[in-house]
Amino acid sequence: MGFFILTDMKPIFLIGFPAVGKTTIGKKVAELLNLRFIDTDGYLQFKYHNTISDMISTCGIDKFRKREKVILLELALVQDAVIATGGGLACHDDNMQTMKARGTVVYLRASEEALTERLYQYRDERPAVEGLDKEGVRQYVQETLQQRLPYYEQADITVDAETVTTDADIERVAAEIARLIPREA
Repeated sequence: MGFFILTDMKPIFLIGFPAVGKTTIGKKVAELLNLRFIDTDGYLQFKYHNTISDMISTCGIDKFRKREKVILLELALVQDAVIATGGGLACHDDNMQTMKARGTVVYLRASEEALTERLYQYRDERPAVEGLDKEGVRQYVQETLQQRLPYYEQADITVDAETVTTDADIERVAAEIARLIPREA
């Protein structure tokens, strides 16, 4: 596997709608830049010993968002990492300002149609759309994306993730992100 050469590079935060490819693309960006990869949802589940669905159902969405804020503040101090965030993390509290102050924020953008297709395909793994038919998923995407766009559009860099369906697509988008990331420490 090789070894990591740490560069004291500011963290790279990937934001965007659920199922846009933040985790998949983030892992590839981390590999290309020789950085660590951290997924905020995975980190939350590890830290609180619970699934995202269970945290939301037992604690409520407000407490879940507070937990997200806590882990963001922890992870914002990490150097040499690509951090894939939960789909709503950038849209609450002052999380976007925290990410922008600490590192580089990259918005992975895709159309409502592409997001609907991806979320529908994996709806059983996504608490917000679990059990919805295709029209229900489409309505969720349409309404939620409109609420989140003003936050997402504050990113330092926006990259098109519309057609990320193959390994070659993942490579292409990850290489574009790696090329666009500022190199100063």
